[in-house]
Amino acid sequence: MRLLLILLSSFLLLNAVEMGLKGGSCTLTQEGPVDIIYNSKIYKNVNYKASAKSGKNFREIFIGSTMKVDKSIQLKIIDYKSNKRVKGKPKTGIFFVEAILNNKKENIVMAYIFDKGIMSAIGVAHNTPISFSTKVSYSLCHLPKKQV
Repeated sequence: MRLLLILLSSFLLLNAVEMGLKGGSCTLTQEGPVDIIYNSKIYKNVNYKASAKSGKNFREIFIGSTMKVDKSIQLKIIDYKSNKRVKGKPKTGIFFVEAILNNKKENIVMAYIFDKGIMSAIGVAHNTPISFSTKVSYSLCHLPKKQV
């Protein structure tokens, strides 16, 4: 698992190059269930409370959102930082997460990758890998017209 985390982190750092065109807009919506993997167990009945139903960026739909399996597994997304975008590559970055696992609170960093409508994040809490994934739909995407 540590090797997987090292590889994912390396991938994210290597892909931190700028895309070029800026100013596009979309409507993003987290939809469907959230799955958490912790201590080699998959949790599918996650109680996910989004900070907003939809938004124009990840900050609006994820920051402040909480995920709870029960009192022993609770995550709250505090902030995020995106890497510069590479045209044709998945979006990457990191989430800053407050994790309460087995009544122990720890602030962790989770590397994320957003590809083909799936948001996946992985980190380490209490020396154990933890990850979550969910679907994010995007619609009404457009880029501003070029000025002539």
